[in-house]
Amino acid sequence: MKGLRLTIAKHTINTILDTLGENDFVNIIAYSDYVRYVEPCFKGILVQADLDNREAAALGQGSLCNQAIMLITDGAMEDFQDVFQEFNWPDRRVRVFTYLIGREMTFAENVKWIACNNKGYYTHVSTLADVQENVMEYLHVLSRPMVINHDHDIIWTEAYMDSVLFNTQAQSLLMMTSVAMPVFSKKEETLSHGILLGVVGTDVALRELMRLAPRYKLGIQGYAFLITNNGYILSHPDLRPLYKEGKKLKPKPNYNSVDLSEVEWEDTEEKLRTAMVKGETGTLSLDVRTSVDKGVSLVLEHSCNLTTALVLFPLCFPSIFLICASQRRVLFLRNDYFYTDIKETPFRLVFLCQIPI
Repeated sequence: MKGLRLTIAKHTINTILDTLGENDFVNIIAYSDYVRYVEPCFKGILVQADLDNREAAALGQGSLCNQAIMLITDGAMEDFQDVFQEFNWPDRRVRVFTYLIGREMTFAENVKWIACNNKGYYTHVSTLADVQENVMEYLHVLSRPMVINHDHDIIWTEAYMDSVLFNTQAQSLLMMTSVAMPVFSKKEETLSHGILLGVVGTDVALRELMRLAPRYKLGIQGYAFLITNNGYILSHPDLRPLYKEGKKLKPKPNYNSVDLSEVEWEDTEEKLRTAMVKGETGTLSLDVRTSVDKGVSLVLEHSCNLTTALVLFPLCFPSIFLICASQRRVLFLRNDYFYTDIKETPFRLVFLCQIPI
């Protein structure tokens, strides 16, 4: 495949990748006289279709909901019936969608046969202008059974930064999520076609979800945080998604793909992360160490009159106090995590209480 047909094929692949999200798994395999993975690091596996992986795949254990193969080709010499008979029939668990690239129609029948006999859909993409419209056809095929069975879910998006205008006319950037669901035709004569009428949804500021856990109820040593079903942080005291450039605040790169393990680093065995990603409810205790200023810790100890004097009257002993304040000591704590999922959302809520040991 060369020239314009190769350009159309690449555009088709990128358009398909743009329809995927973090709950999808994907890989790209190129073939001619031999087979190769477009991204060698992803050899033999399906990877999560997050932004980083989609970009890596475009440049260079999967879902059990809908499994599909997208075949982008400029022609098929045969229909490969023996291959499908061995690996996909009779259950046809993997749908095959075929995209015939270019104006040449010599091998169109074989390409169409592959799709129609594997519960897929055949599309002819002859120009770049055809790509966007034709790629979307596979979504209608995948959604049709869910429409008929009334089995479509409410969708919550990954976190994103958006500008919000308050009643005071002050504008600010906030972490947001959107919740949406499709609206399909329920007319009896069109029910089996799964006709999409539109989408209804709304935007939700993540700080509204955090009102489920008011800070004043958690104490000075406690806090709460939110993560997604993929382990990404939505809200956390150590999450700082913005940086200042001049007088403007801007979102940091990959601000919405910070993993739980990057902020709750004490969870070295990822017990907490695994339980939360699975949507479990429970508790977990971890012994941790943290460093504090020695001068500050002396306030708590009051071990002698000199200590009390250093804390309460540092100006009387400036040289000694500076030495103490510049030193640090280790404080041993126990982190008690209480975690659960938020019903009908892909989000997980955690309460943490820190107890000195």
